[in-house]
Amino acid sequence: MRRAPIEAALLSLATAAAAAPADDIKALLEQGRDRQAYEAGRAAPQQLGDPLFDFYFGIAALNAGVPGEGVLALERYLLRFPDNRAAQFQLARGYFILGEDLRARDEFQALVAGAKPEELESINRFLDAIRARESRYKPTATAFAEVGVGWDSNINSGVASGQIAGLPDGFVVSPGQTSEKQRDSFRSVAAGVQGTYPLRPGLALYGGATVAARAHSKNTSDVFDQETFAVQGGLSYLQGRSLYRLGLDLTTLNVDHQHYLDVTTVAGEWQYQADQFNRFSMAGQWSRQAYKSVDSFLDLDKTTPVAAAADVRSSGLASVTGSWNRTFEHDWNPALNISLNLAQEKNRRDRPDLSRNLWGLRIGGTSQPAPRWTLAAGLGWQASRYGAEFAAGLETRRDQLASADVSLAYAVDRNWSVRTEYQHNEQRSNIGLYRYTRDAVALKLRYDMN
Repeated sequence: MRRAPIEAALLSLATAAAAAPADDIKALLEQGRDRQAYEAGRAAPQQLGDPLFDFYFGIAALNAGVPGEGVLALERYLLRFPDNRAAQFQLARGYFILGEDLRARDEFQALVAGAKPEELESINRFLDAIRARESRYKPTATAFAEVGVGWDSNINSGVASGQIAGLPDGFVVSPGQTSEKQRDSFRSVAAGVQGTYPLRPGLALYGGATVAARAHSKNTSDVFDQETFAVQGGLSYLQGRSLYRLGLDLTTLNVDHQHYLDVTTVAGEWQYQADQFNRFSMAGQWSRQAYKSVDSFLDLDKTTPVAAAADVRSSGLASVTGSWNRTFEHDWNPALNISLNLAQEKNRRDRPDLSRNLWGLRIGGTSQPAPRWTLAAGLGWQASRYGAEFAAGLETRRDQLASADVSLAYAVDRNWSVRTEYQHNEQRSNIGLYRYTRDAVALKLRYDMN
């Protein structure tokens, strides 16, 4: 009976001695001193096998860039405590760092059930990264479908009725004409699929297709309804920190259910990941824009049919764009993107007044202020100067377009999301026919199949 207190005291001393190194590692981790935490663990090899020590040492090893030791320590811990979610997450992270994507995905997916919103956000990020990495060596495919409703203050980018500034007296837009500013609500649908097919390490084929449509509510607005069909494909090559792409895009636009525009684009892009925070890119493209003549009406009541000779606008468009993307270490995961572009459009119907030089700037950003929420916003500016006077005796057309947009998305789960959008465009022009202001809001429901 007198031996029992002595044995209890000895056991308490042994437990305290075992806990001391683990507490030291934990304290260093909380201070962000990962390497020192790992070295402190290495200095106490006799503690390997103690569950508390293995847990904190495993995390320290992962953070210090020694994932092999970290995985072994966490595997030992989970043999004793298999239901510890924190250890399961850290082990999955270790497998991810080691490049064991199958084991990492299995571990992360096992944590999805019962995950809190902030936990699910982290899990999904790793699953997305695994899927992106797998595309380098195995075929991948994704698809989406989206429906939306909204309201647009100027569905046709029209102008107010009356005398048009910059044009001779008597050149007016009468009320009810299709060039008069029109507002209306709308419905939209979109769907698409894309995928990659690796040919060898670093080299892959990519491709995809999308369809989209927008229909307006008023019977008189159906002349502005649109459908878009697009396919794209090409080659991507990943070498070190550089990603190269060369592709071909084909897009068709219908207006009022009539074939209106075909765009064929050859595009090349180079992306360079300078470090974990900075990515730079340069892109160039050339597009052949082939407009089609369509039947239309001068008025919304459809009493005065006209042939819109849009084919005179057919052109070739060459452009180059440079951009910088910067991410920041913050709980909101903010990212900033700045891009500059230069372009030249050359008319193919001997109409220099429809040829132009363009230059522009866009600044945008994204953040995640709360789990499952993504906020995005941007500002843009683009200037155009045309190649000849608008008409005999008139000025050469000059436009400046300013834009702003903001969106807020909520991820209901891994597949479903809801997004609300707002866009504002304001174009100034010395030819009043091309001055307009436009605001649009939309609410969209999206399903992503990964």
